[in-house]
Amino acid sequence: MDLLELALDRGLDISFIEEMPLGLIGDHDRGEAHYSSDAIRRDLAARFELMPTTESTGGPARYYRIPGQDTRIGFISPRSHDFCGDCNYVRVTAEGRLLLCLGQEHSVDLRRVLRAIPLDDEAVKRAIVAAMAVKPRGHDFDLSAQPLIFRHMNATGG
Repeated sequence: MDLLELALDRGLDISFIEEMPLGLIGDHDRGEAHYSSDAIRRDLAARFELMPTTESTGGPARYYRIPGQDTRIGFISPRSHDFCGDCNYVRVTAEGRLLLCLGQEHSVDLRRVLRAIPLDDEAVKRAIVAAMAVKPRGHDFDLSAQPLIFRHMNATGG
């Protein structure tokens, strides 16, 4: 509630993202601590009128608005509403790896391409286009099992 109030007060958009099971984190039980987008929406709806919109930023968020407010409220739900079929996201890590899916280890070493041909933008473009052809169709998140991905989000990049 407080985060949404802050966003409303400052005219900011906000997105609520379900926890993704990335990296080993000790005794934290992800299944027990899971707070789904549906539950967040239900809790927010007790105080705010959330109206679904058809807005899109090209990513996985589903947006809502509160009548009379400019703030867009997004929900990204990799666990409760698998959006893999529509996902067009990739990320570049600080080490130059192009990750094709947060829930998989598939990646392309763009740093190697850049270092091999430093001034050839076309070589990097070709590597990225080729990577899209092998982008995984989905993740294998399972909150009841140990994570398959050992990297943490802070090492993933954005």
